[in-house]
Amino acid sequence: MSREIKIGILTFLVLVTMIWGYTFLKGRNILTASNELKTTYRDVTDLNVSSPVLVNGYKIGTVTKIKLNPSNVKLMDVYYLIDSEYKIPKNAIAKQKSLGFVNGKGIFLEFDKECNGSDCAVNGDELKGETVGLLGAMLGEGEVENYSSQMTKSAREIISNIGKEGEPGAINETIRQLEIISKNLAAITGTTNQLMAQSSSNLKKTIDNLATISSALAKSNQKIESVMANVDKITSDIAKSNLQTTIGKTNETLDASKIAITEMKTTLASASTSMKDLSRLLNKIEKGDGTLSKLMNDKKLYTNIEMTTRNLNLLLQDLRLNPKRYAHFSVFGKKQKEFTLPDNDPANIEE
Repeated sequence: MSREIKIGILTFLVLVTMIWGYTFLKGRNILTASNELKTTYRDVTDLNVSSPVLVNGYKIGTVTKIKLNPSNVKLMDVYYLIDSEYKIPKNAIAKQKSLGFVNGKGIFLEFDKECNGSDCAVNGDELKGETVGLLGAMLGEGEVENYSSQMTKSAREIISNIGKEGEPGAINETIRQLEIISKNLAAITGTTNQLMAQSSSNLKKTIDNLATISSALAKSNQKIESVMANVDKITSDIAKSNLQTTIGKTNETLDASKIAITEMKTTLASASTSMKDLSRLLNKIEKGDGTLSKLMNDKKLYTNIEMTTRNLNLLLQDLRLNPKRYAHFSVFGKKQKEFTLPDNDPANIEE
């Protein structure tokens, strides 16, 4: 056999092996007859090409492709190959179940018995599909409801016993403390509501006063702006002025103020001494000691002084009104006329 023939045969075998290996990796064995079936699902999460097709946990086929349903893009068409030696009835259900937490999903074919003749699914047929959740795949579809009801019952019992008196554990103690805290909060809330109800009138008055103040501030806005302008002007003048000289004068004024305060302290001390002396004098007068006390307390003396003062006032008034009564003189030696008492003389006024 020539060298060229050997190379050709080897090349052919390599190509056949590559084609077979490629199709096998895709889940199709070209050396074994198989039927391609299809099932439509709404969700194919974790279902991939080369995912297994199983019957009672035994692999009899492989998913070959997953495509969008041409009539409804919300559905997915899943195609899979099954060895032709397995007789799958047309009424079989292709259930999509989880293979575990990390293994994705597979298609489980479920049927009551093998088909015979025309009842068997052939290449291109479509089987009805269902999707089973993770819990249903792990526990079994018939046990999910029982398991759920049992879990619900257990959870209710646990929740109903949480925080009961006598139940041990930190959680129960925490719940009991929370119950006490909630009661205290309810009592505080009730007290707060009462205080708010009692203070509502005062709050209303306060709000009215605030509204009045706000209105007054709004009306005085122009005056406030004028004051602010004056403050700005004063600030500007201060900034422009010789601040060092002003500070020096201020220090001189403060020194003078200190001296004045010292003198004021001395004056206040003298005034305090004088007030003490005056207090002692007033105490003596009140007790009746001394001439001044007698003058103040002797009512008869006061009446006489008052009459004397009144008569002196009358005398001075009469002297002012009638000087000729008291002074007699003549420049040319003429005789002075006899004095006549006026009608409105104060001495004629009866008391």
